[in-house]
Amino acid sequence: MDFPHSISILIPIRRELPDVVDNVRGLRLDQAELIVADAGDGPDAAAAYAALGARVLTSPGSRGARLRQAAAAASGEILFFLHADSRPPDDALALIRRAVEGKAAAGAFSLAYAGGGPALAAIAAWANARSRWLGLPFGDQGIFCRRDVYERAGGIADFSVCDDLDLVWRLRREGPFRILPEKTVTSPRRYVENGVVRQGLRNVAVQLGYFAGASPRTLERWYDRRSELRE
Repeated sequence: MDFPHSISILIPIRRELPDVVDNVRGLRLDQAELIVADAGDGPDAAAAYAALGARVLTSPGSRGARLRQAAAAASGEILFFLHADSRPPDDALALIRRAVEGKAAAGAFSLAYAGGGPALAAIAAWANARSRWLGLPFGDQGIFCRRDVYERAGGIADFSVCDDLDLVWRLRREGPFRILPEKTVTSPRRYVENGVVRQGLRNVAVQLGYFAGASPRTLERWYDRRSELRE
């Protein structure tokens, strides 16, 4: 690529609708590589990404395993892990390059929800405070890192749940981790489908379970991903 600090955008999809591609239309996709890690059960969404010029890799594995495959296939010096239902700032690529030029080894954007009222605004505020104070953003914020840092950290693990938390926990040991003030706007669909309190408690239980050493299978059962239509 002709741009300094080339970026590969890595997006996992599972049972997504094709309009999810609208979340990346604002990005300068002519200045980045777009790779979609498809679980194989959303052909219309995969086709929509392909129409944007994405490379679609299909595998039935966990989200972490598919993102690991996508990262291995990526050519960028910087990896940008982005959930399909999250819309990053339109100038996200420039912001990421600037952060890396400023010596960040890795980082993430701040979080906002697309609507949802005061309850979700409070959850986003807590997520942003947690990110700043503890350095623990989650995947719906959009996580980026230098490729060499990603490789030193051991890459993303074969987890269906907490793959993002596990990666961030290891990236933080490899150099400065920056939380950018600009926000990724993510869908509140899980909170809408499951209820704010129920989903919030589920998230906390899974996070505590991860730090307590619960197995990936246990975390997946606690999160009850079978009730989730998409990633």
